[in-house]
Amino acid sequence: MQEQAIIKSSISKQIAEQLRNAIVSGRFKSGERLPTEDELATRYGVSRATVREALKRLAAQNLVRSRRGPAGGNFVNQPTHAELAESLSGAATLLVGLGALDIEEIVEARRTLQGGCLKLAVVNASQEQIQDVETALQLQKDPALSDEAFCDADVAFHRGLVDASNNGMVRFVMYSIIEALVPITNMVVSYVKDRREIIAFHEGLLLALQQRNEEGLESALDALLDYLMERFSVAQAQRKQHAS
Repeated sequence: MQEQAIIKSSISKQIAEQLRNAIVSGRFKSGERLPTEDELATRYGVSRATVREALKRLAAQNLVRSRRGPAGGNFVNQPTHAELAESLSGAATLLVGLGALDIEEIVEARRTLQGGCLKLAVVNASQEQIQDVETALQLQKDPALSDEAFCDADVAFHRGLVDASNNGMVRFVMYSIIEALVPITNMVVSYVKDRREIIAFHEGLLLALQQRNEEGLESALDALLDYLMERFSVAQAQRKQHAS
């Protein structure tokens, strides 16, 4: 591993970026132990505190995990698809909040990408994965759920559909899109109070998946997204009315 020259501003950030590049490029493998803090401090000509701060940055990105004990140290972590997509979904959610992405754009992206994902799910879904989707749907049917918990179950339901594609890249991209729609779903549920309708659409999706019915899945997804678009307009109007 060759180190680049360090500029003295934001040193810990630069060290974290160099280590991150080494991990992403494969110079450090998943599960591999990183050099010790003393070794890194010597390599970069900085204090252990600076190295420790750089490692904290990597840990916050789920790229590094620490382990104590004689065989302890800092090890390269292998983030899950959900963890990797978190940064993308955060950026997408921010863009939605700032108005840089229209609801129409997001829904059409979801229609196209999740539609392709469901085609894969028809072929690739295991019975266990179908059961996970059903479990998420059953949770949504609990009338005692808060609006927030209902939306969490909504995310779990659609993540289950995505997982059933058994395609890592599709899962990564779709997680971020699903998360970006959470604030919109929250608004629909909070202001329009239409849980039964959403559950009915989800039941249609689940049934089509259980039957391995590609056309039925596509039709059910289109119906759900069309409904969300229409109800989002109603929810927006109600929110403006409450604010005035």
